Amino acid sequence: MSQDDADMLLVVGTYTSTLPHVVGKGLGIHLLGFDSRTGSISDGPVFRGVDNPTWLTISKDGQRLYSVREVAEEDDSAIDCFALDIEKRSLTRLASAPSYGSWPCHVSLDEAERRLFVSNYFTGRFATIRLDADRLPTSDVTLIQHEGGSVNPERQEGPHLHQALPTPDGQHVIVCDAGLDRLMRYRLTDDGIEKTANLSIAADPGSFPRHLAFTPDGAGFLVIHELSNTVASYRMAGDRIEPMGGLSILPTDWDGDSSAAALHIHPSGRFAFASNRGHDSICCIDLRDGLGRLSVLGWVSACGEAPRDFAIDPTGRFLIVATQNSDNLAVYDIDIETGDLSLRSAQYAIGTPVCLSFVNLPVQ
Repeated sequence: MSQDDADMLLVVGTYTSTLPHVVGKGLGIHLLGFDSRTGSISDGPVFRGVDNPTWLTISKDGQRLYSVREVAEEDDSAIDCFALDIEKRSLTRLASAPSYGSWPCHVSLDEAERRLFVSNYFTGRFATIRLDADRLPTSDVTLIQHEGGSVNPERQEGPHLHQALPTPDGQHVIVCDAGLDRLMRYRLTDDGIEKTANLSIAADPGSFPRHLAFTPDGAGFLVIHELSNTVASYRMAGDRIEPMGGLSILPTDWDGDSSAAALHIHPSGRFAFASNRGHDSICCIDLRDGLGRLSVLGWVSACGEAPRDFAIDPTGRFLIVATQNSDNLAVYDIDIETGDLSLRSAQYAIGTPVCLSFVNLPVQ
């Protein structure tokens, strides 16, 4: 397939250098072509010269891309801001800002695209960075340092922030602190963010809450827990958050080591998917009976080792899995009536892929 057949960009962040948990083989940020009619991936340009651009977030108009630089603070951990020229399929770095901590592993934008939320995994520090009128980072920064730990002495010796995501109503941001086994909610203000959490939700001890995903209607969310290999559901009612249910995302007969990674909800809101590293699978979850009655539909092989992230294309017809340790992308068809996944393409080679994001290309 040629790039001329693509109607979307599939943007991929990678590990380019080695950290204790990964051997980086990536080249940088890839701008791949994707055909939403056939599910085919095609080669595209790579932006090189940035260290470990692992997690990405893209503005709603597709013109700004923000990437973490996942390294230690003393090695210049940062957030890089790029102009994304969709038509030319190119990136131009416009600005950089410190991440204000070590190993930033997630970055997100608020609804108005006036603030960046940065989760520094190793130091447990949450940074809110105000953006200017051109959506470039400023020196107006609010830092929140989490303290404490939990029951796992090797993984939870201190706070470890894995994600900070604004709520659909734009009133709050929820932080997943895997080291504390807690979800912390902070109120957003016109001037920035309140520095004291107005809600703290305890997860099961040692479960390691990693990422959350809001339902399309904004009424609730799911949380994936890395060490317990579970997904929990919550309902948002006014200013309250209520636990609804949960389930294991591993088969009952599995007795090996595994750790959960990514979680995404289908655009229809009828299904969710979660990735297992070790079992090396994608678990399909049924949401059709509501957040209080989750059930597992089944599992499919991730076609590689350590499925770190995956993405559902905007049409809801395809799911693309990035297997970090197998340097591979695999494409699956989604049955939009049943949630079943069927393998379409087992291999697209790419070094240590981490984060996947779609952008629509201009209509020719």
